Amino acid sequence: MSPPRIVGFVSTPPVRHAAREMRHRLLRNVLLSLLAVMLFATTGGWAVYQDLQSRLKTQDVDGLLGNDRPDGPTDHSFEGRAVNILVMGSDSRNGQVVNDGTEGMRSDTAMIVHLSEDRSRMDVVSIPRDTLVDIPACVLPDGSESAPSPDTIFNSAFSTGADNSTNPDDVKYAAACTIKTVERLTNIRIDEFMVVDFTGFEKMVDSLGGVPMYVEEDVSDDKADLYLDKGCNTLNGAQALGYARARYSLGDGSDISRIGRQQQLVAAMMRTAKSKNLLTDMTSLYGFATSALETLTVSEGLGGVDKLAGLANSAADIGMDNINFITMPVEQDVYDANRVVPIRSKANEVWDALRND
Repeated sequence: MSPPRIVGFVSTPPVRHAAREMRHRLLRNVLLSLLAVMLFATTGGWAVYQDLQSRLKTQDVDGLLGNDRPDGPTDHSFEGRAVNILVMGSDSRNGQVVNDGTEGMRSDTAMIVHLSEDRSRMDVVSIPRDTLVDIPACVLPDGSESAPSPDTIFNSAFSTGADNSTNPDDVKYAAACTIKTVERLTNIRIDEFMVVDFTGFEKMVDSLGGVPMYVEEDVSDDKADLYLDKGCNTLNGAQALGYARARYSLGDGSDISRIGRQQQLVAAMMRTAKSKNLLTDMTSLYGFATSALETLTVSEGLGGVDKLAGLANSAADIGMDNINFITMPVEQDVYDANRVVPIRSKANEVWDALRND
C-alpha cells in the first residue's frame, strides 16, 4: 500500500501568497467594519443601536459543556489574556434547515480564531470537515445525552448535538457538541463561539450588488441549485452561496478544492466592498452590517454589538504579517480515501503553540 497522502499544511504554500494576502486584507476590513458599526450606532442614536442589537442572537452553552474541560479562564472577559473563538458555518437560513433531503442541522466549516494576549497576532486554524475524530457524549435538545462516537467525521458533531432538530434555538446544542469535540481534539479551552448561517451570506452579497467571479468550467449542479457558464459571471447571493457550497460538480470534488474556491469568492467580495467605499458610506455600511449581524448566533461573551466591536477594536492594530492562516495537518486515512486523519506530531505542534500563545 502506498503511504498516506498529506493533504494539510502547517503553513500556506508560496503559490497561495496572493490569496493569503487578500484574506489578510479582508479580515482587517471586517474588523474595521465592526468598529465602524459601533461608532455609527453610538453617534446615530439609541434606536439604531437597538436595531442592530436585535438582529444578533445570543445563546448560553456553559451548562452544556460539563466540567471535563481544558484549563482556562471561566469568565467571558477578554482583557489581558489570549482568546480562542470557534467559528462554525451552518447549513441553515435564519436557523431553518435547508430542505435538500438531509435531516437536521449541519456544519461544513469550523475554524479556531486565536487572538494573542498582547493583541499583536491572530492565528486562524481550520479543521477539515472530513477529519476522523472522537465525538464525546453531548447533551441533546430533549435533555438526554448522545453516546460517544469514536472515529467519526468531524462535521457530524454539529448535527449530533442538534439531534435532527429544526428549532433555531437548538443551535446551541449543535455548537456545544462541536466545542466539546474540538476541546477533546486539541486540549484547548474554547472561550467563545460564532455560528454563521446562509441567510446573511446571501444578503451580504446582494447588498454589494453581486460579486464578479471567473468560473473555470460550465456548472450544472442540481444539489447546489447552481447553473453557470464558463467565463466571467456576476454572482447574486443565491449563486454565490451555491458556488461556495458546490463540491462534486467542480474541481476534483475534494473539500480542499472547495476551500480554494471559497477563498476566491471571499476575495471577490472584499474587492467589491472596497470598490464601494463601504467603510465611508454609512448607508451601505448599515445595510451590510444588518446582513452580517442577523446571520450570527454567538456566545454570551460576544452577545452585544458593543462587545463585538470592542473585541474588533482591541485587534485592529494587528499587522497583516501577523495574521496567520493554517489548516490542521492531516493525511489521507489508510482505510477510506474519502476521509483524513490528523498527523498527530504536527497537529500537536499547532495545538501546543496556541495553548502557549
